[in-house]
Amino acid sequence: MEIDFFNSQCQFVSNKKRFGLCDEQDNKKPAYLDERNGAKWIAVVENEELKEVHFIAIDNCIDIWRDKEKKEMDNRCDGMLWYDKAVVFVELKERESKKSKNDWVKDGEKQLKCTIEYFEKTEQSNIFREKRAYIANKAHPTFKESQLQRMKSFKQETGYTLRIENRIKIPYINTPS
Repeated sequence: MEIDFFNSQCQFVSNKKRFGLCDEQDNKKPAYLDERNGAKWIAVVENEELKEVHFIAIDNCIDIWRDKEKKEMDNRCDGMLWYDKAVVFVELKERESKKSKNDWVKDGEKQLKCTIEYFEKTEQSNIFREKRAYIANKAHPTFKESQLQRMKSFKQETGYTLRIENRIKIPYINTPS
């Protein structure tokens, strides 16, 4: 059975100039869009053209089964934004990894790749021409140059442009690096 990424009870819509994406990391609730409480925002969405932007929570909302018999969920990212012909998968991180300095990036990349792999198997994926993915960390708002190889590999593997930063621009203008 195909996963319906758009038939979600966890869908939010905004056409505000700026809003945020939040995830209460230590509970089992889905991520959500917030227009008011900037202190809670892990990722900031800048929507200069006031487009209607949809956010759909995936983790803790859409079931992606690794093994249905054993009732094991597969890795999922926190959610996805979509507008016009663009889809943006987002993994929200709030702090440093306890293990090593960049483990939050590796974990986020794994969650994004897994979710994107499932999404690309659906008919729904064909709707979108622009495909991006973000690992957003409130503690690390901008990405480091050292991640360029990771981002290049991600694009080759998935067809999605990866950004490791917490500012998501709508619409996206791809500036040469």
